[in-house]
Amino acid sequence: MQEQMNRQLGQLRQTAVELGLGPALKLVRRTVLPSARRNAVDDQHLALLLSFVLQEDSNCIDVGAHRGDVLKSIVLHAPRGEHIAYEPLPHLFEYLCLEFPTVTLKQAALAEKSGVSPFAYVRSRPAYSGLRQRTADGAEEVEEIEVVVEVLDETLPPDHRLDLIKIDVEGAEYGVLKGGQKLLATNRPYIIFEFGAAARKYGTTAEEMYRLIDGDLGLRIFDMDGTGPYTLGSFRRTFDNGSRFNFVAHA
Repeated sequence: MQEQMNRQLGQLRQTAVELGLGPALKLVRRTVLPSARRNAVDDQHLALLLSFVLQEDSNCIDVGAHRGDVLKSIVLHAPRGEHIAYEPLPHLFEYLCLEFPTVTLKQAALAEKSGVSPFAYVRSRPAYSGLRQRTADGAEEVEEIEVVVEVLDETLPPDHRLDLIKIDVEGAEYGVLKGGQKLLATNRPYIIFEFGAAARKYGTTAEEMYRLIDGDLGLRIFDMDGTGPYTLGSFRRTFDNGSRFNFVAHA
């Protein structure tokens, strides 16, 4: 019975999205759900952060560009920068190509190993799509597609100047960072990343993420309120209780 109800809710959400009611649904979620309200505040703080740290010629990478909300701010604040955006979903990639003609767009996912991989396209909630399915069976309408997977260190040389990278890939953030470790260690850019419950689908622990960013890359971790720098203990506790899931790391 529960699975059937979940499927019906997923179908209703998909219908609403197809009718152009996605923004209205997002507004309702932000009014009702604490996590959605937290995300709305983080989005505001992210907009401020980009306006402060980006120069006209800053180079940025947007991993999981989706519909380009963050990419739009990047292009606005760094119009002379060389920007790269990754989006594996075909219809969103095509949309980005039309909207961002000055950006190098890649219809691919990023991870630690390159190749071709199954990809869970959540038709009723595209923002939840990823290399692994994070939604409960029956809760959403999910279509399995195949996507190209690239490794950042194999795509760009370490001497490529990188000032900021934003990563929102529904739990697969650790693989993106691990695959770009040489580039990131050389440039030490601002890293804006999501790290929440979806990471458990990939077996990633708070300890692994913290030691990669704070230890291997030598960057300090803050949340979007500016709280930090996080210690391993505070980062682990925050991950466990889910009170924060958007972070920024910098030197």
